[in-house]
Amino acid sequence: MDKSEMIAQLRKLRQRREDHARDIVSAHRVGVDEARQDVEMASQMLAEHMRRAIDEQNAAVSGLANRVVKAAELHLAQSRYEASFAKAGQIKARGETATLVQREREAGLAAARHRYLQSRKALMKLEKLADQLDKRAAVRRAAEAELLDEDRMPRANND
Repeated sequence: MDKSEMIAQLRKLRQRREDHARDIVSAHRVGVDEARQDVEMASQMLAEHMRRAIDEQNAAVSGLANRVVKAAELHLAQSRYEASFAKAGQIKARGETATLVQREREAGLAAARHRYLQSRKALMKLEKLADQLDKRAAVRRAAEAELLDEDRMPRANND
């Protein structure tokens, strides 16, 4: 196998690696986008829950105002408040988890991009080397053709 064939094979290999690295980057991008959507959804869920909880608490307090209240009614209102608070904590924890997942996926994306750039640089280096070899070979072929033409010319004059 001569140099040009070997470089062509290396170029194909590097091209496949670069394509694979590009595919990995794309997959990581999709993962990051999904994680961002999860964070946004958790944030919206928390905001919506807090709005409803405030409305419910205001309605409960308004219903208890200006009248005699039994202890059972106070306990019911308190248990509703505590349940709402616990649910808000769960939603907040889900949002924090989603944020951590997003950060991990962004770090994975950054690493994948780095590997892709390394693959791209290696491919560009091989392409540059192949171009240099092609240029040298073209010069050699031109010189060989010129020599062949010179060799043929004197024979034609001698005959």
